[in-house]
Amino acid sequence: MTQTPTATAAEIKISFSGDEVQKAARALGLKAGEGRSRTIHFWDSPEKGGDGISLPFLDRGVIIRLRMDNADHGSKRDTDMTVKLRPCPPLPHDWQKNRKNEDEDWEFTIEEDRTGPAFTPVLSASLQADRKATEKLIESALSPGHGALDHLLTKPHRDLLKDAVGLKKGDLTDLRALGPVHAVKWKQEWDMLPHPVAIEEWTTRDLRFLEVSVRMSTDEAAEAEKLLERALRKRDIEPPRSGETKTRAVMTALARNPGL
Repeated sequence: MTQTPTATAAEIKISFSGDEVQKAARALGLKAGEGRSRTIHFWDSPEKGGDGISLPFLDRGVIIRLRMDNADHGSKRDTDMTVKLRPCPPLPHDWQKNRKNEDEDWEFTIEEDRTGPAFTPVLSASLQADRKATEKLIESALSPGHGALDHLLTKPHRDLLKDAVGLKKGDLTDLRALGPVHAVKWKQEWDMLPHPVAIEEWTTRDLRFLEVSVRMSTDEAAEAEKLLERALRKRDIEPPRSGETKTRAVMTALARNPGL
């Protein structure tokens, strides 16, 4: 029996794009050398149509993402592989609560995404697994070859995709890697908020986003939305009047222009 899970945590986000990014970054005192620098890739099967680019997996609420630290550690990089379901569909019993397996280095979490200015709650479920991947394995996974993604997805990833959205191994063999996205992440302590504020910048050749976010309990989320906006204004940053989902915008741009 499937059932829609209940989140107890929420991530409140405010995103800036285009010309807004530079002003916000300057006001927040961001310095590239002080943040965590990573490279991000996504997978989907882009299709061109009369209305532009469609992303079947993303349209189905499935996001497959690889993040790699840009600092090498010997012959390997710190790498994590994530399968995210957003919006989260009804799930079987085994996937209706947060789970963690420290021996296998993976964690499954359910939370609300609330993106300003509307802050409409969207239920999200994600399974993140640490992958100690060699450069050779990464190169293979990013290649256009049939089944290139096979060795980066773990069994829990595959189980979640099968149980939640009916996707089997054969459905993933022709996915195309989209990237790279260059990301830098900072954490700051703000006096108006009880938890650390995460700030992440994403850039491709043509796009630039800056996202400010904080995680709170769902009970505290509505108040946190107001506090985050006030804290930004205190720093002379006016929250945008419209919000753009950076994942969709970036994936669409990468699918349209593979050379980004």
